[in-house]
Amino acid sequence: MTPQSDYDSPWKDVLDLFFEAFMSFFFPQAHAQIDWARGFEFLDKELQKITADAAIGRRVVDKLVKVWLKTGEELWVLIHIEVQGQRETDFEMRLFVYHFRIFDRFNAPVATFVILTDEDVNWRPDQYQTGLMGTEVRFKFPAVKLEDFLERWEELERSDNPFAVVAQAQLIARQTRGDAHGRLQRKLEITKRLYERGLSEKQIIGLFRFIDWVLTLPLELDEEYERKLSEYEEEKKMQYVTSIERIGIEKGIEKGIEKGIEKGIIKGGASITLLQLQNLFGVLDPTVQSHVLALPLEQIQELSVALLNFESLSDLEAWLAQHPLRPIPSGASETAGGIALQP
Repeated sequence: MTPQSDYDSPWKDVLDLFFEAFMSFFFPQAHAQIDWARGFEFLDKELQKITADAAIGRRVVDKLVKVWLKTGEELWVLIHIEVQGQRETDFEMRLFVYHFRIFDRFNAPVATFVILTDEDVNWRPDQYQTGLMGTEVRFKFPAVKLEDFLERWEELERSDNPFAVVAQAQLIARQTRGDAHGRLQRKLEITKRLYERGLSEKQIIGLFRFIDWVLTLPLELDEEYERKLSEYEEEKKMQYVTSIERIGIEKGIEKGIEKGIEKGIIKGGASITLLQLQNLFGVLDPTVQSHVLALPLEQIQELSVALLNFESLSDLEAWLAQHPLRPIPSGASETAGGIALQP
């Protein structure tokens, strides 16, 4: 199963699907200044180039988006979601460095927005300030703490904004940590509510993916969840998310991987990396799966880091092309990162 703490990819997915809704929900004043009729453009590859050179420790910047203001001005929006769940030293300085590097590279105004999902109620970073001999720099940014939405649960229930569901799922994940049966019930409740919020089929499917990833369940409870949700969809005559493809293929592969782990055929690191890739891009071609599972351990570790920046299946294919499998000498055996290969 995908680790519950790995929320980076699902957050990226919902930002791709619902960026305007994200700004409307968390930063309404900024949302009102943007000319949404002109659209927007994700600039993740540009952001990757910037952060690759920033030798300032951990890098968790998620999205860079180009928008236009109603005044006609072009604006670069840096969206940072701190999903690590803990206080970080020099966090404010890191954001300041990213902010300046974007401005320096593109010579365009930059707005930085932060979402904090940690549980430390006293950690509320919102500025970076430094000074020396009369020279002062002050960098202030709006930040939203998901913790604060615990007191606004009824507001989340009433909202038809997709990110109300995102906030609920993230908070439920924390509240049900260590309580699998409680999580099952809460997961069923929040999923069923998707159909009652007046959301479109596309929105329901996109939010379901986030819920299913963040609110992970043990295998036996996951099967119970699937069964009850399928019954509910049949009752509502809205079979959006419990399709034969999702249950039969995605879950089938996942169960097959788990059985492989139990039998010692597949090692945990390779299986988790494969599941992360399939959550990003859907069911992978068998040839691609075999390639990933046969990678040596050090390359599995490299791939688990590299995939955080993958935007499409072509990125994965390009990475694999640069990491061809080593031929196994005749008569030898090797335990690869994913599969025990026999002569």
